[in-house]
Amino acid sequence: MIRYLTSDFGNYEKKNGQKITHPIDNINGIVDQFKNDIKKFDKVVFVASDVNNPTEKVMGYANIFFDSLKMVGIEFTNYLILDGSKIKDAEQYIDGADLVFLCGGDTYNQHVFFEAIDLKSLLENYQGVLVGQSAGALNMPLNVFNSPEEMEESEPVFFDGLGLVDINIEPHFEYDVSNFDAAKKFQREAIIKESFNRPIYGQVNKSHIRIDDDNKAVIYGETYLIENGNIVKICDNKNNVTINRNGKTL
Repeated sequence: MIRYLTSDFGNYEKKNGQKITHPIDNINGIVDQFKNDIKKFDKVVFVASDVNNPTEKVMGYANIFFDSLKMVGIEFTNYLILDGSKIKDAEQYIDGADLVFLCGGDTYNQHVFFEAIDLKSLLENYQGVLVGQSAGALNMPLNVFNSPEEMEESEPVFFDGLGLVDINIEPHFEYDVSNFDAAKKFQREAIIKESFNRPIYGQVNKSHIRIDDDNKAVIYGETYLIENGNIVKICDNKNNVTINRNGKTL
């Protein structure tokens, strides 16, 4: 299984209350990598982030993803959406999929949905391409760190994930904290504190990590290593670095 941990594709914007779809940004080569890694273009599955989200809302985000793929020349025969209304079909949807996309959203609610469909078991023998974006990427390691976004009243910070990677990211990362409000400052302090227990990769939007079948992990685009209380830029846009299996960079 080839795995991607992503922050944001830069593939839509909100304008006058409407979401406008754009092509997936290829500044760090993710489009080219998708085209090379996806071996068949029969079935793509968009996995929702909340068992309770209305189907219409999920369809809106799914269609943005599907359309942004089409805009860069990646088209499938079958487009499937796995949300709370399709729990009984989860195994059938995942089986034989060429691309499975774990979308962004509320990280803990997504974890609850993944538990409901037993996604961890469904992916045990999966041989296609798996992409986790934001919350989807946060839920991919065995031990999830879900940095608090609502201060003391935030959802659970630590829980079990899918066990697909041994890397923890912090998506939508901003190095400059000068304009942070109290909630964002609280979140950053929690990330710094947790960095003494595990390395965390701060992913700026449009960056990603690709992990191949041999478990080689490569960072593409602007990324920061947060470790032992320090934040160090380890990669710039249009560059890449390899992560060794101790969580360090080479």
